[in-house]
Amino acid sequence: MTGFGRGTATTAQGKIQLEIRTVNHRFFEISSRLPENLAMFEDKIRAEVAKKVKRGKANLSVTYESPKKTDPGLIINKPLAKKYKNLLIDLRRSLSLNDGIDFSQIISFPGVISIEDKPKEDINLWPGLKSALDSAVSGLIGMREKEGRVLVADVMRRKKSILKDLAAIERRSKLALKEYRARLIKKIHELSSGKMNLDKGRIELEVALFAKNSDISEEITRLKSHLKSFGDTVVGQEEVGRKLDFISQELHREINTVGQKTSDYRIAQLAISIKGEVEKIREQIQNLE
Repeated sequence: MTGFGRGTATTAQGKIQLEIRTVNHRFFEISSRLPENLAMFEDKIRAEVAKKVKRGKANLSVTYESPKKTDPGLIINKPLAKKYKNLLIDLRRSLSLNDGIDFSQIISFPGVISIEDKPKEDINLWPGLKSALDSAVSGLIGMREKEGRVLVADVMRRKKSILKDLAAIERRSKLALKEYRARLIKKIHELSSGKMNLDKGRIELEVALFAKNSDISEEITRLKSHLKSFGDTVVGQEEVGRKLDFISQELHREINTVGQKTSDYRIAQLAISIKGEVEKIREQIQNLE
């Protein structure tokens, strides 16, 4: 589901601003953009977001403003510089050279001049960062829940429409058998010009074979069961997205079988209508968590 959240925290070290937004995605993914001094918390941030967001593609960005100067300090290692100097003097003497020792030569050696390590105080930024993250995620969840309620209302409306069409299929399937018997008898009369004696046993056998091949009672029973499970899952408190995805696949499979079995035009039209609603439901629940 889509959503956006922003959080701010002011600490002794500086001001932290965090934004997070999500777009529809079948699974959970997160990408983050953090300042260098906060990069150490990337795994923690990911874990915190994953506790609340189970589906969706999340983008997170953090800005950090520090009142302190962050220019790195330089350290000159004088004892090391003296060692380099003495080594150069010994080398000059052993090679009987008259060249002087240049200052630039000494400072170019490794370790003579180094950058001061960053202060360890960055580790103390986590409480402030966590506070900003919690605020942002809270706002994000609020937006996603609002969207989720709209999606659930739409899905439940479509479920109601499917139940209505399913009831019509059930009624029509009972009439279809009677109509087939009547059409069969009428056809026999037409072909024989009314001269052929009707074999009631044979007619009933043909009707029974038709009934067996076009029987959709099991599919209707399973469709009703899946729809009940669907409704119970939607109102549940746990993560429902993937379970609803599975149920909708089963709904699609069963109604597809109904369409393949029937030779009745009206039932076929109702089956197509239900398939359309199921497809829309499948699209919607990809966004539900």
